[in-house]
Amino acid sequence: MTQYFPIIIERESNGTFSAWAAGLPGVYAAANTAAAAKRGMRGALAAHLDALRTLGREPQPQADVTVLRRDVYATRRDTLRYVSVGALLGRGTSRAKAVASRRNGRKGGRPRMRTVS
Repeated sequence: MTQYFPIIIERESNGTFSAWAAGLPGVYAAANTAAAAKRGMRGALAAHLDALRTLGREPQPQADVTVLRRDVYATRRDTLRYVSVGALLGRGTSRAKAVASRRNGRKGGRPRMRTVS
């Protein structure tokens, strides 16, 4: 069975990094670098899972992950709307591929090879 745990890493005002597991209270780490915070988080989560295992319990993360996007406009008020987590990954296709796809669609799609029967 595969489980996923959302981990949040934040840079604090004093320059250190804090990491915590969304939905798992008490599972956190702090360090001077983001990489060290990630390593600390891995250790903290492993210890938490081991403790649950010895108690005969399964982890029950109680968190939903979503993204709130802010659109800034010069002529009207900013808008906030929820988008999928995939929005954090950026564009799925390059601008050049998107332009080529639009051109191809205008031409009736990809040319097909005729088969001789």
